[in-house]
Amino acid sequence: MRTTLLTPCLLIAAAASACENPFGYSYLAETLKPGKFEFEQYVTGRFGKDLGAGYEAGYRAFDLKTEFEWGISPNEQIAIEVNHTYFDTSALQGLRFDGINVEYIKMLANPDKEDWGRALYLEVGYTQVSMHDGHLRNRWVLESKYILQHNFGADSRWLYVANLGLELIHTQGGEEAFEVFVTQGLSYQLTKDWTVGIESLAAAEWLEGANFEESGVFVGPCLNYRKDNLSVSFTVLAQLTGAPANKGNLNVSEYSPYEARLKVSWEF
Repeated sequence: MRTTLLTPCLLIAAAASACENPFGYSYLAETLKPGKFEFEQYVTGRFGKDLGAGYEAGYRAFDLKTEFEWGISPNEQIAIEVNHTYFDTSALQGLRFDGINVEYIKMLANPDKEDWGRALYLEVGYTQVSMHDGHLRNRWVLESKYILQHNFGADSRWLYVANLGLELIHTQGGEEAFEVFVTQGLSYQLTKDWTVGIESLAAAEWLEGANFEESGVFVGPCLNYRKDNLSVSFTVLAQLTGAPANKGNLNVSEYSPYEARLKVSWEF
């Protein structure tokens, strides 16, 4: 989940399919139907992570994630992600390959049939670029999520989702860390094509199993447009508070004050 700090977004109506997920950061409990595929392209901009003044303090980065998903059973799907990051800082400019992730999702309860949809998410990945300054290092990640989804009934336009996550991190050189995080999203379907919502994210990390390293809380609005098999989501998150604080009450050495994520999905 170290992708740029997580954050949550919005949801859709009860008849949602994987392609219709309006969240930028949160996952739904539903999975693709067997034999169905979905292509997703994420572009996440991170802004405002400046310390000091002048050109040397400037920082902008764009995370590019390309994901291909495949429904392998009525309640299971797998996916592969390829990641790149573009940096525009005083020390580094240009695009860097950032690694590959493989994920598996198993739906435990269908939200269209149960009060609470539930799913288990597992991901293994490799990343080689630090999101903070772009320096190269080898890092392996194991991430798990427990996904909850509530549709509020067949005729409701409201939808709620929560992802409860744990990430284990190993960096070459011996550093071990773990991160816990919670994302939540609430959405309202305005029309057949448009959905609005709000998402939040809270994350904290510890080194060597006990030493507190950092934390952050984020919240922001989401907007989703979908037409047939196409879904486009836009999410903006702002950091409300962070620790240790080094710019007001924000932690800008580890997290960005603002993030904006565009996600385009196509199911086929």
